[in-house]
Amino acid sequence: MKFFKDFFKGIGNCFKGFGVLFERGLWPYMFIPLIIWIFLWVASFYGIILMADGISEWISEYIDAESISETGHWLSWARPYLIGKIGFFIGIVLKIIFWFLGGTFIKYILLMVLSPVFALLSESAEEKLTGWKFPFSFLQLLKDIFRGIAISLRNMILEYFFMFACFLLTIIFPPLIIVTAPFLLFLGWYYVGFTLLDYNCERHKFGVAKSSQFIRNNKGYACGIGLVYSFFLGLPFILGSVLGIMFGPAVAVVGATISFLEINNQALSKK
Repeated sequence: MKFFKDFFKGIGNCFKGFGVLFERGLWPYMFIPLIIWIFLWVASFYGIILMADGISEWISEYIDAESISETGHWLSWARPYLIGKIGFFIGIVLKIIFWFLGGTFIKYILLMVLSPVFALLSESAEEKLTGWKFPFSFLQLLKDIFRGIAISLRNMILEYFFMFACFLLTIIFPPLIIVTAPFLLFLGWYYVGFTLLDYNCERHKFGVAKSSQFIRNNKGYACGIGLVYSFFLGLPFILGSVLGIMFGPAVAVVGATISFLEINNQALSKK
């Protein structure tokens, strides 16, 4: 099946990116995402805690567990657990929800903030791989940056829409989680890969419509690239996170460039 064949090619091309980064002198690009990520992580960590604690305090004041009767109230069954602990339980639930939503949000904020870096890295990777020199144009760089931000914002809105829709469907019919969970995983990978592939499309003068069609036709590549990016960003513990943010974005951007060139070469060979 073409999708899965392209999916594994996309993953493989990202790991080829390690060689390109170190052999072609592009390794300094790995450190810029790390600096930006540390700032975003610290800000989001404290923001989530403050927000969750504030909401849980407000709800615990609104819901007085002592006033819940032992029978006849819809929360009577939970009364023993809620007395003195309602804020604690609500706080935990809210933090889990905010961490899940915040992870998706930070993923796209990172893509937007690092748009100039990704555009330059993608261009530099193609120059190293093909020998073709792109004349520097500040106007073109600005176009790459604003288009990258716009694509990331569009994809974030779409992903949140589908997340909300799948959440509602799963609440209505819980067994659907076996479908909605993998669907959301692949959807998240696709939108990340879409953003990284689009830098190449923009550089080669693809309009938005043509770029969207190109990436839809090669969605397996997009999902594979997005998987590698998400895998590295999801590495646990402090050391894993540092290594992940250093390597993940850089190898995914280079992998997207390798994939774009590979797809174009395949298209030319068929003519």
